[in-house]
Amino acid sequence: VFLTVILKGSCSSGLSNTPFLPEQPADMVRQAASAISLAFAQDGVNLQSIRLPLSEAMYSGKEEGFVADRAIGWQGGPQETYQFLSPLVKTLLKEIRTADQTGGLPPRVGEQILLDFDGSSLLTAESAAGPLWDVQALLQPNTDNYYLDTISAIQEQFSDTVGKPKRLFLLVNPAWRDRDSWGFWGAAKAQKLIFDRYETTYAIDQFVVRGQKISVLKVWPEDWCVFLTPMKKEQKAKLIGTFPEKPEYSQIDKLVLNSVSRE
Repeated sequence: VFLTVILKGSCSSGLSNTPFLPEQPADMVRQAASAISLAFAQDGVNLQSIRLPLSEAMYSGKEEGFVADRAIGWQGGPQETYQFLSPLVKTLLKEIRTADQTGGLPPRVGEQILLDFDGSSLLTAESAAGPLWDVQALLQPNTDNYYLDTISAIQEQFSDTVGKPKRLFLLVNPAWRDRDSWGFWGAAKAQKLIFDRYETTYAIDQFVVRGQKISVLKVWPEDWCVFLTPMKKEQKAKLIGTFPEKPEYSQIDKLVLNSVSRE
């Protein structure tokens, strides 16, 4: 029987059994791999979308510097973010478990650059248990029609091939937020191909609300957790609310206002 465990921990709000907000890349990778594996093996979710944070504080040990309101992370383009995400996703793919019968051998991970100026690539993890347990991940797709065609082809030839078992396929850090990102002409196609089919199984979104650093964490199958994250590393993140669906900015703003007013 395939088993996996979601990494959890108590939070400062007093609630228990809530996924903890990782502070180090290794913790984040383990937590993401656990959520992805659980969604696939236990719940049969083979089409998944995940978002990994782009935070200098997490990856370099620096104190976070806010360079723009409601935005945290590098201000470079997709080629710069690719340099950090690619090795991270390779490590993640080695941690994901789709089968038990691997003899303890990790998958072999390969990468194909798609469009260099987009910082996009297709990564494949070849399982020691055989090709039926392989995983593919599309890194940093955007709203160009090229990616709709690429996603459709991967679904047809890899993840959802007619007459074959479904295999795990991940969209990693897609450039869109919702169907409106695609504009009038592409929205309907994107809705049918992506938004109606892919589940967000892991995500960390970070931004600034009312001068406060906020982290929104999704760990399958738990609710979305909103953390108030202090700027000083010696202080712990505080859980200020949870939502069954991804919260809107207005909902987070209200949480932050209530939390700050009580302090």
